[in-house]
Amino acid sequence: MSKKIGIIFLLAEVAVLCLYLPLLVRAQEPITRITIFPNNLNLVEKISIIKLKVGINEITIGPVEKGMILDSVYPQAEGCQFLEQEYSSNSLLSWKVRSEKEEETTLRVVYLTTGLDWKVSYQVAVDKEDRFMDLSAWATVENKSGVNFSQVYLTLTTQLPWQIEQEAEKPASRGNPLESYLSDSQNFSYSVTYPITLRLGEKKRILLFTARGIPIKKVYLFDGAKYGEEVREELLLKNSPDLGLGTPLPQGPVYVYKMGLGDKINFIGQDILPETPPEREVRIFLGEAKDLKGERVQTSYQQLPTSEKEFSYKIILYNSANLSMTVQVVEHFYGEWTILESRPENYIKEENLVVYEVEVPGGQKKEIQYKATTK
Repeated sequence: MSKKIGIIFLLAEVAVLCLYLPLLVRAQEPITRITIFPNNLNLVEKISIIKLKVGINEITIGPVEKGMILDSVYPQAEGCQFLEQEYSSNSLLSWKVRSEKEEETTLRVVYLTTGLDWKVSYQVAVDKEDRFMDLSAWATVENKSGVNFSQVYLTLTTQLPWQIEQEAEKPASRGNPLESYLSDSQNFSYSVTYPITLRLGEKKRILLFTARGIPIKKVYLFDGAKYGEEVREELLLKNSPDLGLGTPLPQGPVYVYKMGLGDKINFIGQDILPETPPEREVRIFLGEAKDLKGERVQTSYQQLPTSEKEFSYKIILYNSANLSMTVQVVEHFYGEWTILESRPENYIKEENLVVYEVEVPGGQKKEIQYKATTK
Protein backbone atom coordinates (compact mmCIF):
# COMPACT_ATOMS: atom_id res chain seq x y z
CA MET A 1 0.00 0.00 0.00
CA SER A 2 2.79 2.41 0.94
CA LYS A 3 4.57 1.56 -2.34
CA LYS A 4 1.45 2.56 -4.31
CA ILE A 5 1.18 5.80 -2.36
CA GLY A 6 4.84 6.53 -3.12
CA ILE A 7 4.25 5.95 -6.83
CA ILE A 8 1.22 8.25 -6.73
CA PHE A 9 3.25 11.02 -5.05
CA LEU A 10 6.06 10.53 -7.59
CA LEU A 11 3.62 10.86 -10.48
CA ALA A 12 2.11 13.96 -8.88
CA GLU A 13 5.57 15.55 -8.59
CA VAL A 14 6.30 14.77 -12.26
CA ALA A 15 2.96 16.31 -13.26
CA VAL A 16 3.73 19.47 -11.29
CA LEU A 17 7.19 19.66 -12.88
CA CYS A 18 5.63 19.31 -16.35
CA LEU A 19 3.30 22.19 -15.57
CA TYR A 20 6.16 24.49 -14.62
CA LEU A 21 8.75 23.30 -17.14
CA PRO A 22 7.26 25.16 -20.15
CA LEU A 23 7.27 28.37 -18.10
CA LEU A 24 10.95 27.90 -17.23
CA VAL A 25 11.84 27.17 -20.85
CA ARG A 26 9.85 30.14 -22.15
CA ALA A 27 11.60 32.42 -19.66
CA GLN A 28 14.91 31.68 -21.46
CA GLU A 29 13.57 32.14 -24.97
CA PRO A 30 14.54 35.33 -26.85
CA ILE A 31 11.90 38.05 -27.13
CA THR A 32 11.50 40.22 -30.23
CA ARG A 33 9.41 43.39 -30.34
CA ILE A 34 8.83 45.26 -33.60
CA THR A 35 7.28 48.69 -34.13
CA ILE A 36 6.18 49.25 -37.74
CA PHE A 37 6.10 52.92 -38.76
CA PRO A 38 4.91 54.25 -42.13
CA ASN A 39 7.25 54.82 -45.08
CA ASN A 40 9.00 51.47 -44.73
CA LEU A 41 10.64 52.16 -41.36
CA ASN A 42 10.72 49.64 -38.50
CA LEU A 43 12.14 49.55 -34.98
CA VAL A 44 13.32 46.13 -33.76
CA GLU A 45 14.15 45.21 -30.16
CA LYS A 46 15.68 41.79 -29.38
CA ILE A 47 16.02 40.56 -25.78
CA SER A 48 17.94 37.41 -24.83
CA ILE A 49 19.95 35.87 -21.99
CA ILE A 50 23.71 35.52 -22.59
CA LYS A 51 26.55 33.94 -20.61
CA LEU A 52 29.73 35.97 -20.15
CA LYS A 53 33.17 35.00 -18.96
CA VAL A 54 35.72 37.33 -17.43
CA GLY A 55 37.61 39.20 -20.16
CA ILE A 56 36.81 39.48 -23.87
CA ASN A 57 33.68 37.72 -25.15
CA GLU A 58 32.13 37.41 -28.61
CA ILE A 59 28.34 37.68 -28.96
CA THR A 60 26.49 36.90 -32.20
CA ILE A 61 22.84 37.29 -33.16
CA GLY A 62 21.03 36.77 -36.45
CA PRO A 63 20.29 36.47 -39.19
CA VAL A 64 19.13 40.08 -39.21
CA GLU A 65 17.12 41.96 -41.84
CA LYS A 66 18.74 43.01 -45.12
CA GLY A 67 17.50 46.57 -44.63
CA MET A 68 19.00 46.99 -41.16
CA ILE A 69 20.55 50.44 -40.64
CA LEU A 70 23.95 49.58 -39.13
CA ASP A 71 24.54 53.03 -37.63
CA SER A 72 21.33 52.72 -35.60
CA VAL A 73 22.29 49.51 -33.74
CA TYR A 74 22.25 50.11 -29.97
CA PRO A 75 23.30 47.11 -27.81
CA GLN A 76 23.01 47.00 -24.02
CA ALA A 77 24.10 44.40 -21.43
CA GLU A 78 24.61 45.21 -17.76
CA GLY A 79 28.11 44.84 -16.42
CA CYS A 80 29.97 44.77 -19.74
CA GLN A 81 31.44 47.10 -22.37
CA PHE A 82 30.88 46.76 -26.13
CA LEU A 83 34.20 47.22 -27.95
CA GLU A 84 33.63 46.23 -31.61
CA GLN A 85 30.66 45.53 -33.88
CA GLU A 86 30.79 43.45 -37.05
CA TYR A 87 28.20 42.65 -39.71
CA SER A 88 29.02 39.56 -41.76
CA SER A 89 28.01 38.58 -45.29
CA ASN A 90 25.66 35.90 -43.93
CA SER A 91 23.60 38.62 -42.16
CA LEU A 92 24.96 37.91 -38.67
CA LEU A 93 25.63 40.73 -36.22
CA SER A 94 28.41 40.22 -33.67
CA TRP A 95 30.26 42.16 -30.96
CA LYS A 96 33.41 41.90 -28.91
CA VAL A 97 32.46 42.58 -25.31
CA ARG A 98 34.59 43.04 -22.19
CA SER A 99 33.12 41.67 -18.94
CA GLU A 100 34.45 42.06 -15.40
CA LYS A 101 32.46 39.05 -14.15
CA GLU A 102 31.46 35.56 -15.17
CA GLU A 103 27.69 35.70 -15.19
CA GLU A 104 24.42 35.50 -17.05
CA THR A 105 22.98 38.84 -18.12
CA THR A 106 20.27 40.26 -20.34
CA LEU A 107 21.27 41.43 -23.81
CA ARG A 108 19.06 44.07 -25.41
CA VAL A 109 19.68 45.08 -29.01
CA VAL A 110 17.66 47.88 -30.63
CA TYR A 111 17.98 49.03 -34.24
CA LEU A 112 16.12 50.51 -37.19
CA THR A 113 15.42 48.50 -40.32
CA THR A 114 13.14 48.33 -43.35
CA GLY A 115 11.03 45.70 -45.07
CA LEU A 116 7.89 45.51 -42.91
CA ASP A 117 4.79 47.50 -43.79
CA TRP A 118 1.18 47.62 -42.65
CA LYS A 119 -2.13 49.02 -43.84
CA VAL A 120 -5.54 49.19 -42.21
CA SER A 121 -8.92 48.27 -43.69
CA TYR A 122 -12.44 48.23 -42.28
CA GLN A 123 -15.52 46.06 -42.65
CA VAL A 124 -18.91 47.53 -41.74
CA ALA A 125 -22.13 45.55 -41.25
CA VAL A 126 -25.32 47.67 -41.30
CA ASP A 127 -28.59 46.39 -39.82
CA LYS A 128 -31.78 46.10 -41.88
CA GLU A 129 -33.23 49.39 -40.60
CA ASP A 130 -30.05 51.46 -41.26
CA ARG A 131 -29.93 52.48 -37.60
CA PHE A 132 -26.85 50.68 -36.26
CA MET A 133 -23.67 49.12 -37.57
CA ASP A 134 -20.79 46.92 -36.46
CA LEU A 135 -17.26 47.96 -37.43
CA SER A 136 -14.14 45.78 -37.57
CA ALA A 137 -10.64 47.17 -38.13
CA TRP A 138 -7.99 44.87 -39.60
CA ALA A 139 -4.27 45.39 -40.20
CA THR A 140 -2.54 43.75 -43.15
CA VAL A 141 1.16 43.27 -42.36
CA GLU A 142 3.59 42.42 -45.18
CA ASN A 143 7.07 41.01 -44.59
CA LYS A 144 9.71 41.88 -47.22
CA SER A 145 12.56 42.11 -44.72
CA GLY A 146 14.54 39.10 -45.94
CA VAL A 147 14.05 37.01 -42.78
CA ASN A 148 11.31 35.06 -41.03
CA PHE A 149 9.98 36.30 -37.70
CA SER A 150 8.72 33.74 -35.18
CA GLN A 151 6.62 34.72 -32.16
CA VAL A 152 7.22 38.47 -32.25
CA TYR A 153 5.26 41.21 -30.51
CA LEU A 154 4.03 43.92 -32.89
CA THR A 155 3.17 47.57 -32.42
CA LEU A 156 1.60 49.22 -35.48
CA THR A 157 1.61 53.00 -35.70
CA THR A 158 0.28 55.47 -38.26
CA GLN A 159 2.77 58.34 -38.02
CA LEU A 160 6.50 58.80 -37.99
CA PRO A 161 7.86 59.66 -34.52
CA TRP A 162 9.22 63.00 -35.68
CA GLN A 163 9.32 65.31 -38.65
CA ILE A 164 12.82 65.45 -40.09
CA GLU A 165 12.62 69.15 -40.88
CA GLN A 166 11.79 69.95 -37.24
CA GLU A 167 14.84 68.17 -35.78
CA ALA A 168 17.10 71.19 -36.25
CA GLU A 169 14.85 73.20 -33.94
CA LYS A 170 14.96 70.65 -31.10
CA PRO A 171 17.67 70.62 -28.41
CA ALA A 172 19.99 67.63 -28.51
CA SER A 173 18.61 64.72 -26.48
CA ARG A 174 20.62 63.07 -23.73
CA GLY A 175 21.10 59.38 -23.10
CA ASN A 176 19.87 56.66 -25.42
CA PRO A 177 18.90 58.25 -28.78
CA LEU A 178 16.44 55.45 -29.53
CA GLU A 179 14.62 56.01 -26.23
CA SER A 180 14.25 59.65 -27.30
CA TYR A 181 13.06 58.42 -30.69
CA LEU A 182 10.14 56.66 -29.02
CA SER A 183 9.30 59.10 -26.25
CA ASP A 184 8.96 62.04 -28.65
CA SER A 185 6.46 60.26 -30.86
CA GLN A 186 2.89 61.52 -31.09
CA ASN A 187 0.97 58.95 -33.08
CA PHE A 188 -1.93 56.54 -33.21
CA SER A 189 -0.63 53.09 -32.32
CA TYR A 190 -2.02 49.57 -31.84
CA SER A 191 -0.19 46.86 -29.91
CA VAL A 192 -0.94 43.23 -30.70
CA THR A 193 -1.28 41.50 -27.31
CA TYR A 194 -0.04 38.06 -28.38
CA PRO A 195 3.06 36.88 -30.28
CA ILE A 196 2.66 36.27 -34.00
CA THR A 197 4.72 34.67 -36.77
CA LEU A 198 5.58 36.63 -39.93
CA ARG A 199 7.13 34.51 -42.65
CA LEU A 200 9.18 36.07 -45.44
CA GLY A 201 6.93 37.20 -48.29
CA GLU A 202 3.79 36.69 -46.22
CA LYS A 203 0.82 39.03 -45.90
CA LYS A 204 -1.04 38.50 -42.63
CA ARG A 205 -4.29 40.14 -41.49
CA ILE A 206 -4.63 40.91 -37.78
CA LEU A 207 -7.82 42.07 -36.06
CA LEU A 208 -7.18 45.38 -34.30
CA PHE A 209 -10.58 45.99 -32.72
CA THR A 210 -14.32 45.53 -33.18
CA ALA A 211 -17.06 47.98 -32.20
CA ARG A 212 -20.71 46.87 -32.20
CA GLY A 213 -24.04 48.69 -32.19
CA ILE A 214 -22.70 52.06 -33.38
CA PRO A 215 -25.59 54.48 -34.06
CA ILE A 216 -25.66 55.71 -37.67
CA LYS A 217 -27.78 57.95 -39.84
CA LYS A 218 -28.36 57.43 -43.56
CA VAL A 219 -27.97 60.75 -45.39
CA TYR A 220 -28.83 61.79 -48.96
CA LEU A 221 -26.39 64.54 -49.95
CA PHE A 222 -26.51 66.90 -52.93
CA ASP A 223 -23.38 69.00 -53.48
CA GLY A 224 -23.75 70.29 -57.03
CA ALA A 225 -20.49 72.26 -57.04
CA LYS A 226 -18.50 69.08 -56.23
CA TYR A 227 -20.47 66.16 -57.63
CA GLY A 228 -22.74 67.55 -60.36
CA GLU A 229 -26.26 66.05 -60.59
CA GLU A 230 -25.44 63.09 -58.35
CA VAL A 231 -27.27 62.72 -55.04
CA ARG A 232 -24.96 60.70 -52.82
CA GLU A 233 -26.14 58.05 -50.37
CA GLU A 234 -23.94 58.18 -47.25
CA LEU A 235 -23.73 56.82 -43.72
CA LEU A 236 -23.04 59.41 -41.05
CA LEU A 237 -21.46 58.40 -37.75
CA LYS A 238 -19.51 60.02 -34.94
CA ASN A 239 -16.28 58.57 -33.58
CA SER A 240 -17.29 58.96 -29.94
CA PRO A 241 -16.81 56.66 -26.92
CA ASP A 242 -20.37 57.48 -25.89
CA LEU A 243 -21.58 55.93 -29.15
CA GLY A 244 -19.44 52.78 -29.07
CA LEU A 245 -16.25 53.99 -30.78
CA GLY A 246 -13.77 56.66 -29.61
CA THR A 247 -10.67 54.91 -31.02
CA PRO A 248 -8.47 56.87 -33.46
CA LEU A 249 -9.26 55.57 -36.95
CA PRO A 250 -6.37 55.62 -39.47
CA GLN A 251 -7.16 56.16 -43.14
CA GLY A 252 -8.04 53.02 -45.05
CA PRO A 253 -10.57 51.36 -47.36
CA VAL A 254 -13.95 50.49 -45.83
CA TYR A 255 -16.25 47.78 -47.19
CA VAL A 256 -19.93 48.06 -46.30
CA TYR A 257 -22.28 45.07 -46.00
CA LYS A 258 -25.94 44.93 -45.04
CA MET A 259 -28.26 42.23 -43.76
CA GLY A 260 -30.99 41.59 -46.33
CA LEU A 261 -33.99 39.31 -46.66
CA GLY A 262 -33.50 35.82 -45.33
CA ASP A 263 -30.37 36.95 -43.47
CA LYS A 264 -28.53 37.26 -46.77
CA ILE A 265 -25.50 39.54 -46.56
CA ASN A 266 -25.34 42.12 -49.37
CA PHE A 267 -22.38 44.26 -50.40
CA ILE A 268 -23.65 47.84 -50.68
CA GLY A 269 -20.61 50.07 -51.02
CA GLN A 270 -16.90 50.82 -50.71
CA ASP A 271 -15.13 54.03 -49.71
CA ILE A 272 -11.90 55.39 -48.24
CA LEU A 273 -12.33 56.22 -44.58
CA PRO A 274 -10.29 59.37 -43.82
CA GLU A 275 -8.10 59.58 -40.73
CA THR A 276 -10.66 60.26 -38.00
CA PRO A 277 -9.67 61.28 -34.45
CA PRO A 278 -12.08 60.83 -31.53
CA GLU A 279 -15.18 63.05 -31.43
CA ARG A 280 -15.02 63.71 -35.19
CA GLU A 281 -17.93 62.95 -37.53
CA VAL A 282 -17.24 60.86 -40.61
CA ARG A 283 -19.25 59.96 -43.71
CA ILE A 284 -19.05 56.68 -45.61
CA PHE A 285 -20.07 56.96 -49.26
CA LEU A 286 -22.33 54.09 -50.38
CA GLY A 287 -22.96 55.17 -53.96
CA GLU A 288 -25.37 57.25 -56.02
CA ALA A 289 -28.97 57.33 -54.76
CA LYS A 290 -31.17 55.46 -57.24
CA ASP A 291 -34.32 57.57 -57.06
CA LEU A 292 -32.92 61.06 -56.48
CA LYS A 293 -31.40 63.56 -58.88
CA GLY A 294 -30.33 67.16 -58.48
CA GLU A 295 -29.82 70.17 -60.69
CA ARG A 296 -27.89 73.38 -59.87
CA VAL A 297 -28.51 76.42 -62.09
CA GLN A 298 -26.98 79.90 -61.77
CA THR A 299 -29.79 82.41 -62.34
CA SER A 300 -27.90 85.73 -62.01
CA TYR A 301 -24.41 87.21 -61.67
CA GLN A 302 -23.05 90.78 -61.54
CA GLN A 303 -19.92 92.63 -60.45
CA LEU A 304 -20.90 95.41 -58.00
CA PRO A 305 -19.12 98.83 -57.78
CA THR A 306 -18.01 97.89 -54.25
CA SER A 307 -15.83 95.06 -55.72
CA GLU A 308 -18.35 92.56 -54.41
CA LYS A 309 -19.88 89.87 -56.61
CA GLU A 310 -23.60 89.25 -56.40
CA PHE A 311 -25.06 85.98 -57.69
CA SER A 312 -28.03 83.69 -57.25
CA TYR A 313 -28.63 79.96 -57.72
CA LYS A 314 -31.57 77.63 -58.03
CA ILE A 315 -31.27 73.99 -56.91
CA ILE A 316 -33.92 71.52 -58.06
CA LEU A 317 -34.26 68.08 -56.46
CA TYR A 318 -36.20 65.27 -58.19
CA ASN A 319 -37.58 62.25 -56.32
CA SER A 320 -38.81 59.40 -58.54
CA ALA A 321 -39.56 57.04 -55.62
CA ASN A 322 -42.97 56.59 -54.01
CA LEU A 323 -41.64 57.57 -50.58
CA SER A 324 -40.74 61.00 -49.30
CA MET A 325 -36.96 61.53 -48.83
CA THR A 326 -34.95 64.15 -46.93
CA VAL A 327 -31.92 65.56 -48.77
CA GLN A 328 -29.04 67.61 -47.40
CA VAL A 329 -27.98 70.33 -49.87
CA VAL A 330 -24.53 71.91 -49.46
CA GLU A 331 -23.48 75.23 -51.01
CA HIS A 332 -19.86 76.45 -50.68
CA PHE A 333 -18.67 80.05 -50.26
CA TYR A 334 -15.25 81.69 -50.25
CA GLY A 335 -13.86 84.92 -48.82
CA GLU A 336 -16.31 87.22 -47.04
CA TRP A 337 -19.86 86.25 -47.96
CA THR A 338 -23.45 87.04 -47.05
CA ILE A 339 -26.76 85.37 -47.91
CA LEU A 340 -29.15 88.15 -49.04
CA GLU A 341 -32.23 86.08 -49.82
CA SER A 342 -33.12 82.43 -49.31
CA ARG A 343 -36.03 80.12 -49.94
CA PRO A 344 -36.47 78.22 -47.70
CA GLU A 345 -35.37 80.65 -45.02
CA ASN A 346 -33.99 77.97 -42.68
CA TYR A 347 -30.45 76.68 -43.26
CA ILE A 348 -27.37 75.81 -41.22
CA LYS A 349 -24.51 78.30 -41.64
CA GLU A 350 -20.96 77.07 -41.18
CA GLU A 351 -17.57 78.67 -41.82
CA ASN A 352 -17.43 78.25 -45.61
CA LEU A 353 -20.76 76.67 -46.48
CA VAL A 354 -24.47 76.46 -45.80
CA VAL A 355 -26.54 73.29 -45.46
CA TYR A 356 -30.22 73.00 -46.35
CA GLU A 357 -32.31 70.02 -45.24
CA VAL A 358 -35.36 69.65 -47.45
CA GLU A 359 -37.99 66.96 -47.70
CA VAL A 360 -38.81 65.93 -51.27
CA PRO A 361 -42.23 64.21 -51.57
CA GLY A 362 -42.43 60.95 -53.52
CA GLY A 363 -42.81 61.49 -57.28
CA GLN A 364 -42.29 65.26 -56.97
CA LYS A 365 -39.57 67.91 -57.05
CA LYS A 366 -38.41 70.58 -54.60
CA GLU A 367 -36.63 73.89 -55.27
CA ILE A 368 -34.11 75.95 -53.27
CA GLN A 369 -33.29 79.51 -54.30
CA TYR A 370 -30.82 81.95 -52.79
CA LYS A 371 -28.98 85.19 -53.56
CA ALA A 372 -25.57 85.99 -52.03
CA THR A 373 -22.60 88.36 -52.23
CA THR A 374 -18.89 87.63 -51.84
CA LYS A 375 -15.69 89.69 -51.85
